Amino acid sequence: MPEPTLPTPPDADPDWLAWLPPRLVALDVETTGLAETDRVVSFGAVVLTTASLVAGRPEIACHHLIFDPGRASHPMAEAVHGYDDWLLRHQEPAGRHAGALADLLAGADLVVAHNAAFDLGFVNRELREAGLPPVAAKVYCTMEAYRRRGEKGRAALDAVCRRIGLRRVGARHGALEDAWLALRAYLWLQACPVAVARPRLADPTNLRPAPPRPDGPLPPRG
Repeated sequence: MPEPTLPTPPDADPDWLAWLPPRLVALDVETTGLAETDRVVSFGAVVLTTASLVAGRPEIACHHLIFDPGRASHPMAEAVHGYDDWLLRHQEPAGRHAGALADLLAGADLVVAHNAAFDLGFVNRELREAGLPPVAAKVYCTMEAYRRRGEKGRAALDAVCRRIGLRRVGARHGALEDAWLALRAYLWLQACPVAVARPRLADPTNLRPAPPRPDGPLPPRG
């Protein structure tokens, strides 16, 4: 009498999934400058449900916002992010969205950023200005992790992207694209072989059109 056929056990999860958090948020901010008095201009985040990587169809959600920082950007910062003061002064302040940002980050098992001390420093400053507590989630800095690997050369995001075969769409830094690049760097550092496709790099979802720019110097901010 033949032995009964046993059901085939499901495939085991890959090793790399065991050390990934269930839900991670990769983020980036663009700012008016580098000083403690500077503010956030734009915020980008890519939320990944890591279990979806196993099937090869990563489930992500994107968040892309622009704010009026209440001050003009330093010329070098404006050259990086590309938003001039006339456009920015017609946007909503970051405080209008601070609660939503706090909720987004509170639901993360891990927050990922490249040069996390910079990005989280600015995010926490905006939360503090809105009377909210700082981000409490565990934070992973891809820049520091890349350095710990002993990789040669610079650890800036562009350099890391070249190392792993990625590049920006254009010359400007966008918060959403940089959040996605940080996510890709994190997955590479974790030896995850599944690629997350570049999201559609649309304008911030809360972007308000500015009226025609006046001739000559801009009037003082009210």
